[in-house]
Amino acid sequence: MTLRLFLLAALLGASGCDNVSGDPGRGEAVPTVAPPRVSPVELLPPTVDRSVTQRVEVRDPPVAPAVQVDVQRQVEGIVDILWVVDDSGSMANQRELLTLHFSRFVEELLRLQVRYQMGVISTNFTDRGVLRGTTKIITPETPAPREVFLQNTSFPAASRARLEQGLRMMELALTEPNRGGANAGFLRPAAALAVIAVTDEDDGSYGDPAYYARFLRSLKGPGNENLSSLSIIGGTTPDGCFPPGEEIYFGGRADPAFRYSAVATRTGGIIGSICDTSFEGTLVKIASALNTLRRAFPLSLKPVPATLHVLVNGVPVPRDLVNGWQYRADTQSVTFLGNYVPPPGALLRFEYALAPP
Repeated sequence: MTLRLFLLAALLGASGCDNVSGDPGRGEAVPTVAPPRVSPVELLPPTVDRSVTQRVEVRDPPVAPAVQVDVQRQVEGIVDILWVVDDSGSMANQRELLTLHFSRFVEELLRLQVRYQMGVISTNFTDRGVLRGTTKIITPETPAPREVFLQNTSFPAASRARLEQGLRMMELALTEPNRGGANAGFLRPAAALAVIAVTDEDDGSYGDPAYYARFLRSLKGPGNENLSSLSIIGGTTPDGCFPPGEEIYFGGRADPAFRYSAVATRTGGIIGSICDTSFEGTLVKIASALNTLRRAFPLSLKPVPATLHVLVNGVPVPRDLVNGWQYRADTQSVTFLGNYVPPPGALLRFEYALAPP
């Protein structure tokens, strides 16, 4: 019994005298942590094998010519043709001659792939620039176009204007209210415009010819001044001329077409004579001038000519002076000079290697 009491007293004394925290019996116990043991690290220099195993030779990469692809589109080749025809009795023979060569004019337009439409007005002020005929607009789809043109250029024997105003009638035909009224559908937004006057008298309109030239050149909007022109088949300047077979008639001389010629010169039109025995040559010149299809296509970069390939609508076109194309170094362009011309709206692709600088 005495031994047990002694052991109990010893245990109680030991618990009350714990000095881990430094203050027996008070505060939290803070254990004593021994610091870690760190072994020293030995740093040794790296071992480098300096023996030469192989030399490296640096060479330039193989040279391959850069390839360029230019894609361009052919214009649509659309032309609206307004005939301004003298309705006076003295013009009966010339109107017949004009109709005789009309088919040749149309054939040339079709050969040049011109998508045309035509209308006829008179120089007579009483007609006010309204398109003539039952079929007012002639297109490549019009049945018997020559007969329609003959009907539209035939006038009654009593149809004689005292004051012929071809330029003024042209202006009335191409502006409101006729443009959106009686002549609606004739002027197409994307089309070039060609006015062809056929007369044995000069114009009697009010206003200077320069005014009518400015009117035509501004009709298609800024940047499109060259899309409108006036051509004239009239009396030669400065003295006029006699149509074939009419030399014996009083008043048979065709007056010089000073005013019409002035407008034609300012708009890049063709000037022909009403006194020619045939209008075919003049009409073919006018048709050729109406060919708006491009023949020259500039390349964006200088090519190696031997590497040039030309495709039109995905079909290769040969390098040929007659039925194909050639490269012109002076203009850095591909030019079609022979019988072949890319059709309206065609997509052209030019593939070539770049020439070294």
